Amino acid sequence: MQVWFQANDNGIGTDNIRWLARIFGCDDPEQTSKWQAELKASKERLTVVRRAKRNSTNDTSIAEYSEPAVGDLTLEEFFSPNFIHSQTPMEPETKPTVTGISLALRCEQMFSGPNYLFMPISIWGGLAILWFLAIILDVHSVTYSPIEGIQKQIGFIWSPGWNLGEPIFLPIMLILCASLINVWKESDRSKLLSYGGVSASDTWYGKVRSFTSSFWAILLICFILIFVVQWVGVYLLPLLANKQDVPMIDWMLIALVRPDVLSTDAAIFISFLGFLYSGLIYWFLFTASLFLFTVSGDFAQICRAKDDRHIPVYNGYAFKTGLKIMETAYRCTILGIMVALCIKLNAAYLVSDAESITGWLWNDTLILLGYTDEEWTWINGSPSSFFTSFLLLFLLCFVFGACLLQVKSGIDKTPLFAQEKKRAAQTWLRMCAVIGILSIGYIMIGQFYGFSLLLGLSVTIALCSFLWGVEPQRSVPKGKIT
Repeated sequence: MQVWFQANDNGIGTDNIRWLARIFGCDDPEQTSKWQAELKASKERLTVVRRAKRNSTNDTSIAEYSEPAVGDLTLEEFFSPNFIHSQTPMEPETKPTVTGISLALRCEQMFSGPNYLFMPISIWGGLAILWFLAIILDVHSVTYSPIEGIQKQIGFIWSPGWNLGEPIFLPIMLILCASLINVWKESDRSKLLSYGGVSASDTWYGKVRSFTSSFWAILLICFILIFVVQWVGVYLLPLLANKQDVPMIDWMLIALVRPDVLSTDAAIFISFLGFLYSGLIYWFLFTASLFLFTVSGDFAQICRAKDDRHIPVYNGYAFKTGLKIMETAYRCTILGIMVALCIKLNAAYLVSDAESITGWLWNDTLILLGYTDEEWTWINGSPSSFFTSFLLLFLLCFVFGACLLQVKSGIDKTPLFAQEKKRAAQTWLRMCAVIGILSIGYIMIGQFYGFSLLLGLSVTIALCSFLWGVEPQRSVPKGKIT
């Protein structure tokens, strides 16, 4: 066997092939038979390649069998469960030239190569503009009195949504999503197709094009419903009518209760820019979620179409790739929920009678611990519906669940060792548990006294899981492949 690893013209005998098949098949008759067939086929392909090298003429019919010589492998790689030398990985697909209005491919370009930096830069640039305007208009730190004796801080710099969720959590989510897309289309996808011995029914770019209507729907929802409809209904009409009984006053609606601080015209202008910025960031977030769904669906489709003859050299890489896709989808979901959490937390504070958001959270903690009797209340007697942030939470959890089901269906089509099956099941369970805990923390905001402790615990668990992962400790696979 060692001779076979050398860069020479020596081969491997039939007896040695039979012994290797028994080793790789764990002495299981069915798996041993499959390994023996694969090793024989590999030997035949190697023979064809070596014969072609000895001939001076280039036979194009042999090109399809070209593969790296077995001598390029190490013993450790040969004996690993991810032994996948049967075929040369396919070349990455040629990027099509985008002409005219092709929204799907235009969105794909935003996540390709270094182009994905356009999204974080746009987020930070838009926020910088709002920061400068807030400082110039002197609404970065401003108070008003919703109830006699209370001066409520509603300044721009005190909003966790504008200064924590959107400039920190969202850019990290977009970078992770873009990294997954680039690795998938440039490397992982072509390797799965080659090692699995299958041909995909569609290319990556064809797969993206199939979601064209979804990309258009996202664009229209973000810039028609989130931007235009919400801006007109929540800000423009109340400002034009000088409606002072608005339940939720923020730094842009301060013109209604304190015209000495901000004029109506200035409030209309800055609220227009603020909601245009919101439409942009929601577009980025929803588009990233759609790409996560696309990658996981593409992975599942390839796994379902693979040739069973290549199972012995395919399963390790498919398992590793599926976990990688799901890990990215999981981390992106955590970051997206953190964005939704910041939005709801700010909205809940604005309709409470607390004077500052930090003081509100601290006082809520002291109430549960019994250190104070000063209970906070809602200004209108009931909390806001928090409709936008709840829809965001629902969408993120739905996409996470859809990605999990697709990746799991793909991995389930792949023969695994018992330890790998256990590892996958534990990983899915831990992911769902952390997402569930974080979602409960979101839902419980403002629902009872002491919610801040539950919120802090759920956020801590989610961030620790994000940083250190949720996969159980890896072990060397043993036993039969099932």
